[in-house]
Amino acid sequence: MTNSPSNDPQESRSAALARIEAVERSLEQLVASVRSSAAELQEELSQVRLSVLELHSHAVSRPTPLTEPPVGGDAPEGSVEGARLVALDLIGRGVSTDEAQEKLRQAFPGIDAVAVLRQVGATIDS
Repeated sequence: MTNSPSNDPQESRSAALARIEAVERSLEQLVASVRSSAAELQEELSQVRLSVLELHSHAVSRPTPLTEPPVGGDAPEGSVEGARLVALDLIGRGVSTDEAQEKLRQAFPGIDAVAVLRQVGATIDS
């Protein structure tokens, strides 16, 4: 026996209505699931944004060799290693080459700022 469409219009109508109801239930479940997932993602995004803002405010409030003069063993004047660290920070923050050279010259008198920036830039690019 094959499954052929019913010749009874009432039976065909009932089957179609049952199928419509089943599809509607599936669609409602899917919509509820998507809404729940979207709400969870929005909450997670809010938490990540808050964390980024906290990290940014912490980083901004921290003194760097560029805002504070080098002291003690942290980055003595003339220290090539200290100049390289500062150059890395400047490059990472996207500071222009001219500005980076000037900041390095101020913080590390006697250091070849151009050479330090080239060395650090080459290290990053490799």
